[in-house]
Amino acid sequence: MKNVRIVMVGDVDAGKSTILGRLLVDLGLVTPAKLEELETSSSKRGVPIEYSFLLDAFQLERDQAITLDLSRIWVRTPDAEFVFVDAPGHRELIRNLLSGASEVDTAVMVVAADEGITLQTRRQALFLRWFGFANVLVAINKLDLAGDPKAAYEQRVAEVGAFLDQLGMRARAIVPVAARSGDGIVKPGPLTRWWDGPTLLEALGMLERDRAPDNGPLRFVVQDVYRRDGKRLIAGRIESGTLERGEHLTFWPLQTGARVLAIHDWPRELDRALAGASIAAELDARVFVDRGSVGSRGSDAPELGHAAQTTVVWLGAEPARAGEALRMRLGTREFPVTLQRIEETIDPDTLEPREADELSSGDVGVVSLVARELIAADTNLAESSIGRFVLVRAGTIVAGGRIDAVLGHTRGEGATNVVAMISSVERAERTLRNGHAGGVFWLTGLPSAGKSTVAMAVQRMLFERGRQVYVLDGDTLRTTLNVDLGFSDEDRSENVRRTAAVAAVFADAGMIVLCALISPFAADRELARAAYPNGFHEIYVSCDLRTAEGRDVKGHYQRARRGELAHFTGVSSPYEVPERADLVVDTAVHRIDESAACLLEYIESHLVR
Repeated sequence: MKNVRIVMVGDVDAGKSTILGRLLVDLGLVTPAKLEELETSSSKRGVPIEYSFLLDAFQLERDQAITLDLSRIWVRTPDAEFVFVDAPGHRELIRNLLSGASEVDTAVMVVAADEGITLQTRRQALFLRWFGFANVLVAINKLDLAGDPKAAYEQRVAEVGAFLDQLGMRARAIVPVAARSGDGIVKPGPLTRWWDGPTLLEALGMLERDRAPDNGPLRFVVQDVYRRDGKRLIAGRIESGTLERGEHLTFWPLQTGARVLAIHDWPRELDRALAGASIAAELDARVFVDRGSVGSRGSDAPELGHAAQTTVVWLGAEPARAGEALRMRLGTREFPVTLQRIEETIDPDTLEPREADELSSGDVGVVSLVARELIAADTNLAESSIGRFVLVRAGTIVAGGRIDAVLGHTRGEGATNVVAMISSVERAERTLRNGHAGGVFWLTGLPSAGKSTVAMAVQRMLFERGRQVYVLDGDTLRTTLNVDLGFSDEDRSENVRRTAAVAAVFADAGMIVLCALISPFAADRELARAAYPNGFHEIYVSCDLRTAEGRDVKGHYQRARRGELAHFTGVSSPYEVPERADLVVDTAVHRIDESAACLLEYIESHLVR
């Protein structure tokens, strides 16, 4: 059976709720008792039977004769099930369009014959187009108020056609109806006797999903990672394309990858899953994947960058200005961004741009956003959850938008037009001259586990062998490059990000880089790997907490135990042990020279030709 989720848009008085109420009544989906209650309620108010009251959940709504909250109405016919989502205003519409790719499949735009396309209808249609809807079903309502229903209908058809053309949209059908009398809803009536097209119900039956192309690039957006029956399952939704068992998935932005062993759609296992499906993938390797990762086929990646040009609809009560710190929800990820620049705002009546220094509530603007993290998005898949986003201020959604362009690996004010130079010396040339390749060896472990001691010992041994080598020590970096960072989770992540970026530059220059950082969080270490994906090695310097604390030459453990140091790893902040380190050296069991020899052998076997 066909299942279609439909968002209803149109001005507050266009009759959206009345259409839905009449549809329920004419399909026999309202009980006689409920219908009698409706007639009594309308009679007490001295008005004809008001079908929209069927949808109103609150007495306040009835008293004010307006719809205040979102309504979802399920309508089942012998051939299809429709879920109608009533969007009374901009905020509700945008919330629907942004709350997930699965929320709505297509749209019905209701236009009152006596008013035509109002400003609110224009704005809502504009939002639909921006969020990837190229087609709408149009209902011209309130023909019972027109002296000549056919002439009124034809006038609005011309108006709607011109407006949709302007937006690059198409009407699947433009159906004449009079919801209050029921003409044209389920069956023709006297007011629409001249119409030889479908009724609204017939037109709804012809609707198809306007979403999730199966033939597009594969985009598997990860919702979460679960363990079930001993299996590690990557759960998420296929936003575009198809996923087949046996193919190799690459997850962005961390650029990890593995082959798909099985596709689960409980209780079934699938050979392939299509766009729109929510499934769990079982992989053949325990690669790091977390919520918000985007799986793609091979190198067919989403666009990546630290900045994006976007079109947003600002909904916040307080205006937005350049420099404001916000959080972006893109797909299933949420991360901090900065509103770098307001390029222009757009007049919804004329669609003309105009200069602006701030965005006020209801404004539509083109803005640039920058982020610390890599933004993985698809500008050609505006209908997907990684082509659109919401902005959050203090826990409240204040804007919705679409990604117009992902800009290069840029950071900071004025960096959006920077293009990285291609080196005049290739990496292979450096490898040939040095006698070894560059690489990053990331030593992680508890404080006092021996990371820096081992790194320094290995540096000396490599140097004596004529290798190009350098140690980036965490404490040293915190007195220079990262002196502005504290020890909050966010600052720790930034500490790792900066160090990884520097290490990648050194490695690209042909150096063997030994990074000695606690780097307690697995996600941060995976980001470090992503900075130099083809030459990154995670070295776990293992040491139990008791032994490490016994080596507390700096007195940090003692201070942390006394409560003088907050967020101290191992005491008041967790350490996430690597699940699949490339090498483990156990300094609680082995002496430093033994651990150093082990690491030296590993490096020589991986880098020296």
